Amino acid sequence: GMGFSVVDARRKKLLKRLIATPMPKPYFLLSYLFSRILMLVLEVGIVLGFGVWVFHVPVRGSLLDLGVVCLLGSLSFSAMGLLLASRAKTIEAASGLMNAVMLPMWIASGVFFSAQRFPDIVQPLIKALPLTAAIDALRANMLQGANLAHMAPEMGVLAAWLLVCFVVALKLFRWR
Repeated sequence: GMGFSVVDARRKKLLKRLIATPMPKPYFLLSYLFSRILMLVLEVGIVLGFGVWVFHVPVRGSLLDLGVVCLLGSLSFSAMGLLLASRAKTIEAASGLMNAVMLPMWIASGVFFSAQRFPDIVQPLIKALPLTAAIDALRANMLQGANLAHMAPEMGVLAAWLLVCFVVALKLFRWR
């Protein structure tokens, strides 16, 4: 969703007006990432609360660890959205790019069916996907009570995607 707002601001020529301000690109893009954190608290709280209350979903791990996983996952996907929107000039172009990136992740990462069913040769690639890391970490925390130390590989994948996507977005981002 963040990528669309950047592209929409570019389409409305709002980004062009920001060139005249003393605000550097990193601050602008970081503001989008931090605004995502505010929405994350509401989104995760409502969905998790509903799941626990209505479906009796267990939360066996620490809520603090769960919050860290959600925060890192959200920031990673937000950075990816900023990267995909860093040059797109239309909502349609941004949507196409985002679908081209997200659809393979939805299929391969274990959201709808087990990622273990894919051939062994693609398993390392599947494990390197940020959605796979987020899902595995959330399942480990909620279902098995894993702490951050046990989720370190998944957290590393999410952190790597966050850093790489944000740095590349900074390089590619243009105000116009």
